[in-house]
Amino acid sequence: MPLFIALHKWNPEDEITVTKEAMALFTAKLPEGVELRNTYETGAQRAFCVWVAPNKETLEKVFDQSAPVMKKGTEFVPVVQSFPPTMEYVLTLYQMMIKGAPK
Repeated sequence: MPLFIALHKWNPEDEITVTKEAMALFTAKLPEGVELRNTYETGAQRAFCVWVAPNKETLEKVFDQSAPVMKKGTEFVPVVQSFPPTMEYVLTLYQMMIKGAPK
């Protein structure tokens, strides 16, 4: 299942709203295949969250419904876990090797 890092930034005046929306996300019944894995906060109106979702559109819909203010300052970045290595990461390395190999 694809991984995404959600890079969140918000204004200080939105702190309470974003906190309420985060609680809504933490307690929501998420669509099948959508899972919040980790959340890291900087304490300065920024957070980084690791999500599993079938695709970016599904994840964006979750935020549209549960966290519209937070979504305004969010970038969803598709990522591949490199350590510990996953099969997806190993296959990506093989594809890079094949592309770089002399024909």
